[in-house]
Amino acid sequence: MKYDFDEVIDRKNTQSSKWDNVGVRVGNPDALPMWVADTDFCCPQPVVDAVKKRAEHVIYGYPYVVPEFKQATMGWIKKRHGWAILPEWIVFTTGVVPVFNTMAQAFTEPGDEIIIQRPCYHPFGYAIEDNGRVVSNNSLIYQNGRYTIDFEDLQRRASSPKAKLMFLCSPHNPVGRVWAEDELRTMADICLKHNVIVVSDEIHSDLMLFGSKHIPIAGLDEKYAMNTVTCYAPSKTFNIAGLRASGIVIPNPEIRKGLEAQFKRNRGIQQNIFAVPAYITAYSECEDYLSQLLSYLEGNVRFLDDYLKKNMPKIRLVKPEATYLMWLDCADLGFSGDTLADFFINQSLVGVSRGDGFGPEGASFVRLNVGCPRATLKKGLDQILRQYEKNNK
Repeated sequence: MKYDFDEVIDRKNTQSSKWDNVGVRVGNPDALPMWVADTDFCCPQPVVDAVKKRAEHVIYGYPYVVPEFKQATMGWIKKRHGWAILPEWIVFTTGVVPVFNTMAQAFTEPGDEIIIQRPCYHPFGYAIEDNGRVVSNNSLIYQNGRYTIDFEDLQRRASSPKAKLMFLCSPHNPVGRVWAEDELRTMADICLKHNVIVVSDEIHSDLMLFGSKHIPIAGLDEKYAMNTVTCYAPSKTFNIAGLRASGIVIPNPEIRKGLEAQFKRNRGIQQNIFAVPAYITAYSECEDYLSQLLSYLEGNVRFLDDYLKKNMPKIRLVKPEATYLMWLDCADLGFSGDTLADFFINQSLVGVSRGDGFGPEGASFVRLNVGCPRATLKKGLDQILRQYEKNNK
């Protein structure tokens, strides 16, 4: 079927964290929400139908994970990413973020180090610090508008006796990089050499832009697979984050056993009755939705880039290779941190994500969600432009 991504759907008063909780999460209830990583697009119709069908049964008792969950996961990853996985490798979880915390608990001790690459998805840091572990920051290199990896620093950090895990964001949120095969192999080799388990968050891997190709790090070689926990979910792809279902791929039986045992100790897996039907349907019946979505997102990215270049050249888009989360370089505005956040959130009334929330490297950046109708994107940009012109008369 044909999806209308231009349709503006009113999400207010729907218990939407993005829209109804923007005041708490962003700091201004009047700001146009362009922050958290869900989109303002309708879910695929087959998913809606599957949820409705399950809802029509009048008992919502305890569910269990049916075998079709693993079959759908295997089929999707093979078709989209070329990696053939086995059903026994797959673990159901209620999200990717719980895996970071649970892996930290299961495979590290207080005071141990976990490597991340800032600026990066902030729950990585929360999972480390909230569990009494230490952030080992292999900060990305930003040069000529592009991010790369400091492998010399990564080698040094991985060689630390206290380094036990690496949380990898692939593709990277928020900088939008799709890691190339040589980059992935180098990271995997370093971690393997020093017995550092890789936890690879590949939740945005379906959202490839402009011909980019996602490569699962564990799919490159069996030796890497045995040292990697790979996290997938249909939540970003099909806008179903509120249904809480993820598929975690762990070829190494000892690592899988350790993660499952920690989940059991935490009593950490309590799925809702609609999660698995939606998950199975999304991965089995909704590839046409993704094709249309990617085309629309590419149009939004082009619109954003053209708008900034024409009207606000001091704000530059870091060229995205994936995701609908745009990383904007605002260094030329001449202010950062609280002042930059105030410019966007309070003066322009656009609820962006603060760049420094992804690490101090992001102090002169903001993250803007373009997973919205183009009219919404234009509204937000027009609001920013009015303040930009006031500041640049």
